[in-house]
Amino acid sequence: MLRKPQFLLLISIALLTWAVAQAQSGRRSTGGTSTTTAGTTATAPTGAKAAEKKPAAESRLQLLVGINRAEAFTITPYYVYDTVLADCIKHLGDAETVFVNSGGFSMNRSAAVKAAREETVRWVVSLEVKSLFAESGQKIKPEQDELFVEYTVVEPVTGKIKHSGRTQRHIYQNGRGGNSLPTTKGGPNYSEYSIKQAAVEAAEKILAGFDIKVRE
Repeated sequence: MLRKPQFLLLISIALLTWAVAQAQSGRRSTGGTSTTTAGTTATAPTGAKAAEKKPAAESRLQLLVGINRAEAFTITPYYVYDTVLADCIKHLGDAETVFVNSGGFSMNRSAAVKAAREETVRWVVSLEVKSLFAESGQKIKPEQDELFVEYTVVEPVTGKIKHSGRTQRHIYQNGRGGNSLPTTKGGPNYSEYSIKQAAVEAAEKILAGFDIKVRE
């Protein structure tokens, strides 16, 4: 027969073994990952789902566009300046990332630089209608003269000229195709078609300076 101390030791070992087995069984039944009805392991959610990142909206280019009409009726009638400004602004606005305001009819290059220095966001654009004959040093003949549009783009705050240029499409007088607009008595009558074409070209060249193209 076993002595009493040995008997108690065996009882203690048996109880300890039983307790360890019960503890391990409990951890297997309550801990770890859960399983779905299909038998696949499902990871418990760790928090709120991160919101999907949306691409930042493309910032819009803001322009203030005016034209110098100081020489109207001495060389060129009003309607040429009016149509050039209106059609240029319209075509600039056709670009989705461009917002345009009119700067009026007294915007020569120096006025554009001055206006740009007072701006914080908007670029300032000056349009000028000039005589091809006068530019080349020829005597201006009202019945034969052709015009072109010159543009200057000025940076806000600094007043620095970003770029400038001129149109290759000339504004010619009526009789060479296209409709004409009303004119003053005895003054030249320019083709409406050629005015619009020159205005559109000026707008496209201005946009090209910002690497922007109007979607067709």
